[in-house]
Order: sequence, then structure tokens, then C-alpha cells
Amino acid sequence: MNGGWDEKRQARRVEANLNLEVRIPLEDGSHEVASLETINISSSGVYFRSSKFLEPMTKLAMRLDVTVPGENEDEPGRAPVVCEGLVVRIEPEIETAEADGYEVAVFFTHIEPEGLANLERHIAMMLDGS
Repeated sequence: MNGGWDEKRQARRVEANLNLEVRIPLEDGSHEVASLETINISSSGVYFRSSKFLEPMTKLAMRLDVTVPGENEDEPGRAPVVCEGLVVRIEPEIETAEADGYEVAVFFTHIEPEGLANLERHIAMMLDGS
């Protein structure tokens, strides 16, 4: 018995409307850069809206800027998070002309240590309600 706790995620997820820059691979081997907005984020992945359909298991290079506590509590700062990830889920699950955009879940496969520290500081700040 698990005591009623059914949460499968190991990382705490917070609502976050952050600017996200994504390099989307194209069939010819080039990349398209898209500026998107996150829905929520954790230290293990990000959920965002996209006007383009992204196939599951697509590898993405991403950058987002998070808010972190500043030296003065009244003045939070901005810090970069540069990372890579894999598309693990997309809604709707198929590309369709009727879709008014897609919601994409990405699992991080690589984050530089400084970026991970920035992300964790942002999440802690959001959970503290600052």
C-alpha cells in the first residue's frame, strides 16, 4: 500500500509561463528556431504549447530564462537554462489541420550543471510562493 500517494513524478512541477526558444529539426537536416511559452516545468522536463506538430522522440535543443532569487529579495534576477530533451507526449496525438496548436511534453536528456542549478532555484522560489 502506498498510503494514497499516487504521484509518479520524482520532480516537483510548477506552473510557469516562461519564454522558451526551441531548435526544431527539419527533414533537410537544418533547424527552425521557434519562440514558445511554457505551461509548466520541473527539473526533469517541460510542458509547452506549439503551433507545430512535433513527432514523439524528436530531439530538441532548448533555452529558457528563469526567474531566480536576486541578492536583494525584492529584486529577482533572470538566469539561463540551456538543455536538450526528447518529445515524450503531444496532444493531440496526430497532426491535424483542425488543431489549434499542440501541447508538448519534453523529458530533459541533458542540462548543464549551472542551468540545472538555475532551474532548481526557480522551482524552489515558485514553490515558496515568492
